[in-house]
Amino acid sequence: MENSAPAPDSRLPWEFGTQPSLSIGAVDSGEADQLFQVTDATRLADGRIVIANSGSNELRVFNADGSHAATWGGRGEGPGEFISYSPTAVASWRGDSIAAVNPWGTRLSLFDADGNHGRDVSLDPTMLDVIDLLPDGKIFTSSGGGLSGNMTGSSGLVRSNAEWGILDADGTLLASLGEFPGSEFYAIFAADGSLQGGMPHPFGRGTLGAVWGEFVAIGVQDSYEIKAFGMDGSLVRVVRREGDPESPNQADLDQYYARFYADLPDDERTNALNSVRDMPLVESWPAFSEILSDRAGHLWVRGYRTAAWTVFDPEGRVQGLIETPPGLRIFEIGEDYLLGWVYDELGVEYVQLWSLSREISS
Repeated sequence: MENSAPAPDSRLPWEFGTQPSLSIGAVDSGEADQLFQVTDATRLADGRIVIANSGSNELRVFNADGSHAATWGGRGEGPGEFISYSPTAVASWRGDSIAAVNPWGTRLSLFDADGNHGRDVSLDPTMLDVIDLLPDGKIFTSSGGGLSGNMTGSSGLVRSNAEWGILDADGTLLASLGEFPGSEFYAIFAADGSLQGGMPHPFGRGTLGAVWGEFVAIGVQDSYEIKAFGMDGSLVRVVRREGDPESPNQADLDQYYARFYADLPDDERTNALNSVRDMPLVESWPAFSEILSDRAGHLWVRGYRTAAWTVFDPEGRVQGLIETPPGLRIFEIGEDYLLGWVYDELGVEYVQLWSLSREISS
């Protein structure tokens, strides 16, 4: 499916509320609504919201009115417990189950609707980067593709490939989707070629993915192209949109680090800037920054240097552009709501629900 780029000033006639319809979060309450390192959230069919509060290794459950209902899990290595800044994701699963990802424990923890721990699913140890969870129990994963101590070479940009695949409900590999480029890192190698260290490039390209209806979608950020795969690993659709990404220059890189290190003391800022003075330029800006899908089967792709999302219909045709509430990191898009995370100037975290109207305004 080939698409022209929407006009930059065009917008879909969809509307969000002027304020969140629900906001969960508090300053120093000492209660469950004081959130810390939220990594994900999902809205259940009965209106409850389950928050993955990885700073306390818990799932915190709130009623539709925002009152605290229950807390599940906790820190530990036992069944239904979480370790090392997890759970990293939470979603509805088969039946009325809720699945939470515990990658450092190499497993999913499954709870029933009342929070009773049912069982753990051991994940394929080579595919621990969980991209998304499918309602039928399948798991969309990759092998990561970051820096490896086995790398050798000379200092500069490196980019290893990662295997992407679909795991069955028992955590075993169901279908391989092939290898895709990982994120671009600036790697520093010693004279003998051994890896000494490295850091992600601030404008580095990689590969993103999301569940898209009955398919999974994968997009390599080098160009505006999204591939959709079936559960058997077959390629079923390729969606493209016009618009070749431009290339950043040295001024862009200098301005980025000047802002990034602006709050450090003078001597620390100087040392930090010196540590990145040899950072090379990437070939181009990433073509997009996020991929999500909504429960109506639309694919949402966010631009890299713009707040606007391009929305595609279930067949991959461009419907138009839309801007979501500023500062909101989106976890879930329902037919009539957005669920996401935001923080204020004090660093206080909130999980918010925003209404979404897809009716054309009169």
